[in-house]
Amino acid sequence: MSNVMHACLKKIWIALFAVFISIFSAQLFSPRVCFSSEAEQDRLLQDLTSGDVFVDTEEDVQLVTEYVCQNGHVHNEKGDLGKCGVCGLGLKEVIHGKKLSRRENISERIEYLTEEIAEKRFLFGISSTGILQQILHGYGGHGFTAEGSVDLLFIYRPFGNMTLFLDLEGIGGNGPDEYIDSISGLNDDAGDFQEENGGERLSVREAWCELGFFKNQLTLVMGKIDLTNYFDSNAVANDETTQFITSVFVNNATLEVPVNGPGIASTYEFGGGVYFGLGLQSSDDVESGRTHGMYGIGEMGINSYKLFNLEGNLRFWGKMNEGQANNKGLGISIDQQISESVFAFVRYGINERDGAEVKSAWSSGLEMHHPVNSRQDDKTSLAFGRTKAVNGSEEFVTEMYYKFVINKHFSITPSIQTIFDPVGLDDRDVVTLMGLRTQLEF
Repeated sequence: MSNVMHACLKKIWIALFAVFISIFSAQLFSPRVCFSSEAEQDRLLQDLTSGDVFVDTEEDVQLVTEYVCQNGHVHNEKGDLGKCGVCGLGLKEVIHGKKLSRRENISERIEYLTEEIAEKRFLFGISSTGILQQILHGYGGHGFTAEGSVDLLFIYRPFGNMTLFLDLEGIGGNGPDEYIDSISGLNDDAGDFQEENGGERLSVREAWCELGFFKNQLTLVMGKIDLTNYFDSNAVANDETTQFITSVFVNNATLEVPVNGPGIASTYEFGGGVYFGLGLQSSDDVESGRTHGMYGIGEMGINSYKLFNLEGNLRFWGKMNEGQANNKGLGISIDQQISESVFAFVRYGINERDGAEVKSAWSSGLEMHHPVNSRQDDKTSLAFGRTKAVNGSEEFVTEMYYKFVINKHFSITPSIQTIFDPVGLDDRDVVTLMGLRTQLEF
């Protein structure tokens, strides 16, 4: 791989980032339409919900009231004095229409069942993911992989404060990491539950009981759990079935959580958007028959809405892994809404050297909802990340995707990934992949 090609690919990704910034800036500073009369409000609702405008069946239309001063500062509340908290000028009430899309993933389904207990005590769901990836450049310029997974989800609420959850997963295919050994991970959906001989199987991915106390202010989960469901969460980059498929954009590489196994996780809500969580899990798979110690993690989370009047979260975590010579690490995960349709995320983590594979990792990216006005549920995202191994090797990876939402059950997502200097290739090549993901949910 020549230095010229290496530099060209970096320039291409920098150009893509510049295009994204331009588009996001246009969205960020686009004017809002305001309405001063009830007749105009009714006309807006009629236009947005009529057949002339594409509206998905899972989409709600709401009127949002805000307070704006002459300098353009926007507030969600008028306050006692009716003055702008930034410049001190008087505030004027304005109303604009806003489309709110409800995108349901596994965790949202569980939350939905919890809230709708009077109507449903049992919920069954199917989630099917298929990912095709083709190596376009690097590794000899060849390599096609096909991977798929099917999850059968069972959720039962026998009592008001108890939830039982079972996830049976069948998975086949190992993805491009079978050819390209990287510490970034090029397909986070692939290979986690494969037999050692490569055969497919049906596995119990999760099986746990959740208990709520003090009006669910305190929750306790016990069983075979996935700690990443409770720690290092991120609204923009946290789900390989609907968002980025690169592993370092799903969770921080320094987290180094064990595979799903017996454990316990608890969360306490202090109120005001502040919570604290603790998790403890075996360092080995429940089926391995070995015990090398425990993995413990704690996290403090803060909702940033009251700080910026826009949705966002700041999460700080610390962990210790007895299975890796008591290795300790710290990290942060931030997601922040920038405008009505633009979101950003940042992650950073660092580990002690002894026992760890990853020394440090950072990632950052942007997400834009409904980039095309007629496609209200679509979204596109771009992310960059760097992962540094304990031995000094470094990888730089990028990913960009566009998610086409066909209907509330089916979506298609083309993507492109580039990884610079993967640690598993001797010639320190640059590898580019094109991917296509399909997601079916019921």
